[in-house]
Amino acid sequence: PIPCVPWQSQTSGQYQRRVHGTVGKEILDQVNDRLRKLVDNSQNVQGFVIHRAVGGGTGSGLGALILERIAVDYRKKSKIGYEIYPSPKISTCIVEPYNAIFTTHWLLDHTEVSIVLDNEAIYQICQKQLDIDRPSYADLNILISKVISSMTASLRFDGELNVDLGEFQTNLVPFPRLHFMTTALAPVISKKKASHEAQTVREITDHSFQPQNMLVKYAEFDPVEDKYMAISINYRGDIKSKEANATVQWLKQNNKISFVEWCPTGFKIGLNEVPAASVDGDITAPAKKNVTMIGNNVAVSRVFTERINAKYDLMYAQRAFVHWFVGEGMEEGEFSEAREDLGFLEKDYLDVVTEQASDEVNPDEEF
Repeated sequence: PIPCVPWQSQTSGQYQRRVHGTVGKEILDQVNDRLRKLVDNSQNVQGFVIHRAVGGGTGSGLGALILERIAVDYRKKSKIGYEIYPSPKISTCIVEPYNAIFTTHWLLDHTEVSIVLDNEAIYQICQKQLDIDRPSYADLNILISKVISSMTASLRFDGELNVDLGEFQTNLVPFPRLHFMTTALAPVISKKKASHEAQTVREITDHSFQPQNMLVKYAEFDPVEDKYMAISINYRGDIKSKEANATVQWLKQNNKISFVEWCPTGFKIGLNEVPAASVDGDITAPAKKNVTMIGNNVAVSRVFTERINAKYDLMYAQRAFVHWFVGEGMEEGEFSEAREDLGFLEKDYLDVVTEQASDEVNPDEEF
């Protein structure tokens, strides 16, 4: 197909800078040419959806280059990224902490919304809820594609309350740097269990807020302490706005979730009449009602703290593997710059939780 750019990476998923600095530039013009053709053939480009793993060489290096080019050529368009972040225990790449820290540093300026995913969380969903003992990457991708499908459903089908790509950005991102989202979907049940599972709107919505159903793994997730800044709930199927609004009120009243003090409303609801389609080889049971939750939760800061920064600090203290990056044209100053930026990001999330809601105006404050 025209959009495909065949390319065999010589980096073994290892060196972010090699793809970013040397190899990546060879293929960037080709990628840019295909992108331009796609955009020219579109009637109304809403934005760009980028899928990649931030721990590998190609996803982090070439992905960052492509994002930078899109930011220059299509400045006003939304850029939504689906990023596979390093898992707590599973790793496929030794220098993953380095690649991830550089990419996150890059993402802060070059995407409007980043959906954080991790393979370990999705493996567990497949094993515990879908009874698949040894899930393949294809199984994981089916679950991820269902989330993506629900985000773009409003562009493809009519609905009572449609949410386009721009609205995700407007409603979910209170501050430009804090754009890393947590997502979950429901119902995720195997075909064997489908007949005896209640699939009411309230039940599937409740499932989408339970930490074991999230596509990123949080250790000791606390619904009271881990506060949301904003939430988008996208319903698909025969669900009316009255039912959706009543469910949201029920969530608030039963303390299923908690918001930061300065965000009293917090919810964006999307309604689409067409339920998610079943695809060949689908691992989940078909359902007449589906929901996808995309939330901006402060717990995501633990992904940066525990999985990236802590591991990075251990390796960089010994300058392990640094010579490979320097040999490809990087400077050591770029390491400390990226680490410092992630330190500020951790502080930004901490400030959000400790900030008190206030109507008082500080006279020294300038507007």
